[in-house]
Amino acid sequence: MKIDLEVLLKSLGLNVVWIAVFAAVLNLFGVDLNTVIGIAVTMIGLQLLISLAVNVLKWAGVVNDGTAGKWSAALNLCGLGLIAYLLASNPAFDFAKLDAQFVDIAKFLNLLFGFVVQVAGTKYWHQSMTYGLGVTAFKARAA
Repeated sequence: MKIDLEVLLKSLGLNVVWIAVFAAVLNLFGVDLNTVIGIAVTMIGLQLLISLAVNVLKWAGVVNDGTAGKWSAALNLCGLGLIAYLLASNPAFDFAKLDAQFVDIAKFLNLLFGFVVQVAGTKYWHQSMTYGLGVTAFKARAA
């Protein structure tokens, strides 16, 4: 897969400016940006939750295909802010334990979201067969 830098920067848009402001604020408060990014890179659970949030919002019609990258970048920036805040307020915070919990939460929520999509899809196909194809065997009978 080839990465097109122009498309990538276009999808990030204003978030690049926010990252620069975020890095400057961290530096102002004495929080090491390398430490924050090192922690963020290893937090797979947070990344799973963010991708799930974008997918749920896409399914709900809140996020359009063209804006999913911006939403993802903004939510990841919020995640970085959360990590920086926790690191500044409690340097001994156990990020590995938090990430393990995020992974478990993401697994459960993915299962739940998959179930909701499956039920919605089944209802759609049932309605299509009942009304679209005229299959009367599935229609409710009057008592």
